[in-house]
Amino acid sequence: MALPRSSRTSRSSLSRAVAVAAGAVLLALAPAVTAAQAADEGFDQVTVESGSITHDGELTLAGSYRCLNTGDSVRVAASIERAENVWYGMDSIRASCDGSWHQWSNTKATEPGAYKPGPVRVKTSLVEFRRSGFIPLPTVHSERIHEVVLTEA
Repeated sequence: MALPRSSRTSRSSLSRAVAVAAGAVLLALAPAVTAAQAADEGFDQVTVESGSITHDGELTLAGSYRCLNTGDSVRVAASIERAENVWYGMDSIRASCDGSWHQWSNTKATEPGAYKPGPVRVKTSLVEFRRSGFIPLPTVHSERIHEVVLTEA
């Protein structure tokens, strides 16, 4: 027995509606899946690969990072150890969080003679500033301490 034409049209419309609804649910869940995959793949990483110091104290550090866009301000921060567990902070730079690897470099004047060519410890961080009321609060996404050899520039 064949179904009346209006009944077939209703089933076809219902099937399309179910498919559209299922697609909408999958799209809504996609960011959550991406964030979970990012955590598994080690996103939000920052490294320092090189450093140099001039005779007059100009310090340059360089490395790479990757992070996912969280919608707020993310910055790459670096500090160099001046004495045991005494860190000299560099100014942070804005990060481009799109999931791809990016290069970063930062230069800052230090006191002449404060650092000499040779091995040093550098702490790198990816820091996000999230609004909480009137004050943006820092959230550290990645922080590592690396040993780098400062070269004479």
